[in-house]
Amino acid sequence: MHQWAFRELQEMIRWKATEYGIRVEDVHPAFSSQTCSKCGHQSSTNRNLEGLFECNECRYEVDGDYNASKNIGKRLLSLPEGKRPSGLGDGHLALKSGTVTLNGDYTAYDTLSSEEESHAQAHG
Repeated sequence: MHQWAFRELQEMIRWKATEYGIRVEDVHPAFSSQTCSKCGHQSSTNRNLEGLFECNECRYEVDGDYNASKNIGKRLLSLPEGKRPSGLGDGHLALKSGTVTLNGDYTAYDTLSSEEESHAQAHG
């Protein structure tokens, strides 16, 4: 059932994206929830049972799903030139509350960064 739900979600995303002329790329998610999107340290103990990500190395703390999504986005940006989809612009990932670059620089759209929002949600 679990795999079926993800497959159906992927199909719906592809269908809706095609309707708007948006290309969808598959990016392998392996270890994205265990790897720090700030320093790159990977450990199975970086993510706790409540879904909070706390890096054992640099102490970066954020919602685990948010951290994993940043890692997946960075993987897309780091694909070799021939395998990268066109239209990635200047290598920024647009997030709900700001942008992040391949080297991890984050620029918030407003005064409250998404890391703070995610942290507050994880502890709220």
